[in-house]
Amino acid sequence: MADVLPQVTSLMVDILDELGEPELAAALPDQRFHGRCRCRPACRFALTAPPGSSGTYMLWLESADETLGEADLDPECSMVTAFNIDHVTLGLPSDWLDTADAAVLP
Repeated sequence: MADVLPQVTSLMVDILDELGEPELAAALPDQRFHGRCRCRPACRFALTAPPGSSGTYMLWLESADETLGEADLDPECSMVTAFNIDHVTLGLPSDWLDTADAAVLP
């Protein structure tokens, strides 16, 4: 993640740390970016694990009482498997996910 999406990964690590999730924050930079979710054409989730890896747990990504997105977790709640973030609030370009996705496509 840190190689393909350094700015997004850094923001996510900060948010996870702020939420009291240091293990999730520490694991994220070493996870692989698996592209965007293809469940429907407009899905804005970035995959940080192969499709189908998510469990039933999710985490609202919040900072200063503002919801910035959500993260899906694996069944053991030990890693983020996918996430969706509010790119506008976080100051990211609107095409951040498309650009990253294009970088990993064969």
